[in-house]
Amino acid sequence: MTGEPDLPGAENHPQAPGWQYAAQPPPEHGGTALPETRSPFNFGRLRPGDLTAGIASFLVFISVFFPWYSFTASAASAGEQATPAQQQLVLAICGDQPAVCSSDVAPHFSVTALGGGAGGWRLLILVVAIVAVLYVLSRTLAGTARAVPYHWQTLVGITAVQGLLVLISFIANPLGILDSFGSSSWAFGSVLALIAALAAAGGAILVMRETKKPPAFGSTTAHTPGA
Repeated sequence: MTGEPDLPGAENHPQAPGWQYAAQPPPEHGGTALPETRSPFNFGRLRPGDLTAGIASFLVFISVFFPWYSFTASAASAGEQATPAQQQLVLAICGDQPAVCSSDVAPHFSVTALGGGAGGWRLLILVVAIVAVLYVLSRTLAGTARAVPYHWQTLVGITAVQGLLVLISFIANPLGILDSFGSSSWAFGSVLALIAALAAAGGAILVMRETKKPPAFGSTTAHTPGA
C-alpha cells in the first residue's frame, strides 16, 4: 500500500512511456489549419530583359518631370525683333514661369517635357512609359503570362514606340527657335530619358533573344511560343 490516492479507472489506463507523448502531434486550435496566403505577384517569372525594360521605362517616366531643355538669353540681342513663332513660344513659357518675363536681366530658364513651350504631344512619352511599366508588372501575374502568348513582340513594340518618341523629342529642341536671342541646350531630363529609352529597348531585345534561344539538351521545361 502506497501513499498515492487511487484514481477512478486508473487500472484501465496504464501509464504510457514518455516517448509516446512526445511523438504525438500538438492539438490544432479549432480543429482546422490556417490557409496559407500567397502574393499574386511572382517576380520570378520575369527574365533579366523584362527587369531591364521595366526599370528603364520607369526612369523614362520620372524624367518627364525634370528639365529637358534650357535657354540662356544674350544681352547683346535684347533689341532684336522677335518673329510670331518666337513670340508665341515666349508667351507659353511666361504663362508657365511668370518670373522669366518679369526679370530685368537676360533670362536663363529651363522647361520640362510637360512644361509650357515644350509642346503638348510629349505627354505621349509619359503615357507610353506608364504602359511599359504596367505591362512588365503584369507579367508577374500567372493569368496575364498565359493570356499574352506573344510577349517579346509586345514588349519590343512598346519600347520601340517609347524610344522613337524620346528620340524625336531629344532632336526637336523647341527652344531652338530662340537661338537668335541666345543659346539653347539639352538638360538633365532629356539625357536621362534618351539613355533609359535605349536601355528599355535593349531589355526587350534581350527578352527576344532569350525566348528564341533553343532549350538546353535534356531540359524538360517548356515555354509558351513568344512568351
